[in-house]
Amino acid sequence: MGVAGAKGRLLMEYRLDSGVAVVTVTGEVDIATSGAFRDGLLRVITDESHCSLVVNLARVRFIDSTGIGVLIGIWHSLRARNSSFALADPSRQARRLLHTTGLAKAFWVFDTEAGAVEACRPPAAG
Repeated sequence: MGVAGAKGRLLMEYRLDSGVAVVTVTGEVDIATSGAFRDGLLRVITDESHCSLVVNLARVRFIDSTGIGVLIGIWHSLRARNSSFALADPSRQARRLLHTTGLAKAFWVFDTEAGAVEACRPPAAG
């Protein structure tokens, strides 16, 4: 998935890693781009083959309350399905906002994408 929103200010790239959907977000997540952000994440989680989601925020230059609201909505949707959700490597600004809002305690937040994927990986059958 390559979703460009609001005049190229937001780019989202999607891939699978060990059965976990990983979305890497680049740019700004604000009122102008939050619709594209929400739509892109919803597209990923509505694909029934993905039970877990990691959102990599390392390349996010700016995120505001509308972007945080999208993350909360996605988190609630995944929790209702007993699916895992984690944030990976949030940028300095994103990390500060997560701590200020208290969401760093509610969400799984990992310093690395690999750590987030490992935490969200579905248990092996057997």
